[in-house]
Amino acid sequence: MSSRAFRLATFNVENLYSRPNFWDPQKFHEQQVGNVFFEDKTEATFARRFSEATLSDEKCQLTALALLATNADIVALQEVDSEEALRSFRENYLKRLEGPHVARAMREVIFAEPRPSPERVKQAREAAINRVNYRYMKVFDGNDRRGIDIGVLSRIGWRDISSNANLTYADLDVWPEGMDTYREGPQDNPRALSRADRIFKRDAVVAEFVIDGRPFTLFCCHLKSMTGGRKATRLVRLAEVMALRKLVERRFEDHEGGPAAANWAICGDFNDYYEIDGNRDLRDYVTGEDAPSALGPLLNDGFAINIMARRAPEDRWTTYHAPDDGYTQLDYILLSPRLAAANPQAVPEVIRMGQPWRATRYTGPRFPRIGWDRPKSSDHSPVVVELHLP
Repeated sequence: MSSRAFRLATFNVENLYSRPNFWDPQKFHEQQVGNVFFEDKTEATFARRFSEATLSDEKCQLTALALLATNADIVALQEVDSEEALRSFRENYLKRLEGPHVARAMREVIFAEPRPSPERVKQAREAAINRVNYRYMKVFDGNDRRGIDIGVLSRIGWRDISSNANLTYADLDVWPEGMDTYREGPQDNPRALSRADRIFKRDAVVAEFVIDGRPFTLFCCHLKSMTGGRKATRLVRLAEVMALRKLVERRFEDHEGGPAAANWAICGDFNDYYEIDGNRDLRDYVTGEDAPSALGPLLNDGFAINIMARRAPEDRWTTYHAPDDGYTQLDYILLSPRLAAANPQAVPEVIRMGQPWRATRYTGPRFPRIGWDRPKSSDHSPVVVELHLP
């Protein structure tokens, strides 16, 4: 017998910040706000801060609409500034939009016949709030230099939640071939990585749940960005993917049947694609050279199952990159073989109503006030799937 259904989502909320100094006032181009250039850097700083504060209100409304459209019980979030920023977003945006759902549920009770007792009304209100309110939240400080971290929002309380931001290449015994020659940092002074460096560029957060008496483990991640080129940055993502696999294998090494027989999922923004519209013959956009995905260690041998493959090939994209007119899947919900087999009809939903109009492949409805490039909910679309635990 399976557990009750629960909905699992992943969403890169694109710079969910609460601090006003996200931008660098030393950069020349950031003395321009809109189409206005400020000679005085201090004046430019204040102008940009006022502008960004105003725009962030609109964006947060759209981000909240996209998140609530998932109706997810557990949400893995990427690009969250801090737990304070997430709490502010929950209290000032999510809860305001949740109100109508609570009110509709309440009306069904209040106007029922025979008239319910005050105690029954109170119980109904608490139940309605619990169905939509994200009571549980956590954000860990990770390794990203901009301060964009991984968070978890949930309607279901976890048994344990932990960060792996401090793990090194040596800790997990991960060092892909070619890493000795990899360099990163400024072009005029790039540095080599060492096995003592932290392996996750942001973090890998692990949350343990018990749902209807059944254990479920969620691994949340946000892999190295493609800034600098997808092929040039592949090695670091490959190392992170190998590290994720190690974390899963270590977590379930004593489980009967091993990792394949356990209930787990890996969610997040992988900053890489495994295919484009079903085509796995991947080429570098600029050079035309072969550019294999870094996701192979999780997917090639069936260690984890990308259930997005249950959608039509051209309908698996979660992001749109305008410079190369690219529609790709960067956001993943990977399931263990056991969990995927127990949910053969589970097909992920991709919430694209917050995508800007420039993503012309999507022709469905959009949230009010979505613009051509901005405002938008995020540059990523939330992905959600309904699951039962075997």
